[in-house]
Amino acid sequence: MSSRPDAAEEHLRVIIPSRLEELEELIDTTEAFVSRHVRDEDRAYTILLLASEAITNAIEHGNGLDESKMVTIDYWARTGCFEIWVEDQGEGFDRAALADPLSRAHLFDEGGRGIYLIEELADEVRYEDRGRRIGMLFAVAPG
Repeated sequence: MSSRPDAAEEHLRVIIPSRLEELEELIDTTEAFVSRHVRDEDRAYTILLLASEAITNAIEHGNGLDESKMVTIDYWARTGCFEIWVEDQGEGFDRAALADPLSRAHLFDEGGRGIYLIEELADEVRYEDRGRRIGMLFAVAPG
């Protein structure tokens, strides 16, 4: 999947403080942008779910609920591809060091499944800047 701009692209950037209260309005913004570009309702729901997971992780784990730190969300709609990039101002994380949520030891943990869901349901996931920036890419039907 390409992340190079083309003539049929639209971009939206939203920057929020690290407060969980920001999520409801942000999800509405995400849903409106996704619905303009993704016709398949199941696919749109998946994108919305994963955006919510990544943004929640950035607020809670990345920025530690520190309201002075921002979360930047970039939405890209391109012909055949939809991308969401979420960036926090935290310390980052080592993806390889995260526990496997399907292992017997972690099967009943209350959390720890967001990254797993993202990696299972997105078509491609990219981690940049030591895990402070995550990109989720989705193939979508043009139209």
